[in-house]
Parts: sequence; C-alpha cells; structure tokens
Amino acid sequence: MNIVRSELCLVTIRFPGHQSIIEALYKNNSDFKTLCADLLLCSKMIQDFEVEIAEKEHALAEYREIVKDLENELLMLIKASV
Repeated sequence: MNIVRSELCLVTIRFPGHQSIIEALYKNNSDFKTLCADLLLCSKMIQDFEVEIAEKEHALAEYREIVKDLENELLMLIKASV
C-alpha cells in the first residue's frame, strides 16, 4: 500500500462517513494533506514505541527474575557461612 493510500485509509478509518470530503480535501488542500501525513507518521511511531516497550518489559521481567535468583544464592551462601 503506498503512502497516499495509507494516509487516506487511516483518516477515513478515524472519521468514518466522511470519505468523499476527506478525499477532496486531501486532493485540494495542502494543509490537510500535511496533517494526514503527520497523523500517519505519529500513529506509526506509537506502534513502534509500543513494540519497543513490550520488548523492554519482557527483558525487564527477565532481569528481575535473575536478580531474585542471585539474591537467593547469595543468601544461601551467607546463611551457610554463619
């Protein structure tokens, strides 16, 4: 899907029932076209950040688990030395 199609598709999904007006504005109004491009860009960035955050949350959970395991091992060694 090309950029123009993606921009129009996103805006028509966000504002259903206004497809003909959206298409006319996109064709004839440069400010509207720029806003559509900005909306697509920002929406894409949100999706990318959501993926990145999910990946980091997974890594964070793994590191927390490792820290717990290390603390348990350290505590066992400390108690064994008493």
